[in-house]
Amino acid sequence: MHTIWSGERVRLRPFKDEKEYSGLVDCLHGVPNDFWGAWWDPRPRLAKDFEPAGMLDPVKYSAFAVERLDTGELVGYEEHGGPDPGTIRAWVGTFILPEHWHNGFGVEAKQLCYCYLFENYPVSMVWSSTLANHKRAARGLYESGMHFIGRTQAYHFTDGKYHDQVHYLITREEWERLPVRQVLRRGS
Repeated sequence: MHTIWSGERVRLRPFKDEKEYSGLVDCLHGVPNDFWGAWWDPRPRLAKDFEPAGMLDPVKYSAFAVERLDTGELVGYEEHGGPDPGTIRAWVGTFILPEHWHNGFGVEAKQLCYCYLFENYPVSMVWSSTLANHKRAARGLYESGMHFIGRTQAYHFTDGKYHDQVHYLITREEWERLPVRQVLRRGS
């Protein structure tokens, strides 16, 4: 199983150590997000999540570091989950530092993670969700090859009101047609 996946703009790779992982999470979630609000992860929990497999555990929550190819800079992380026993679906979630938005890094990171999941697990689909008012995130899901499948009403409470959650997915057949598969490089 390859643990490094490179496209044209970014590389998905394992985190170097717990310090790199928790430092990035602190940067991304240290300031309340305009959509999700305050999001704080206690340092002991981050260390506990990291320790067993360096955030690449095939049976639970995992995450790749997202690194720019042109500068080698860490720009975010791509979280994912392989299939739960008895299921045929996996999920992804993308977090990119604000100073690196609008460069296509998140879209490509998602697509590289689809490749990782479809090539390594017997899944038929990969899904993701975001808040309905988070139009930029929803657009990124669509641009990465996913399509809208539904909405959960009053899912998240932020700024004194409830927000709906929207759901997207990509099937194995749709992924097989993505152009990223032609430029993908596996390994170092």
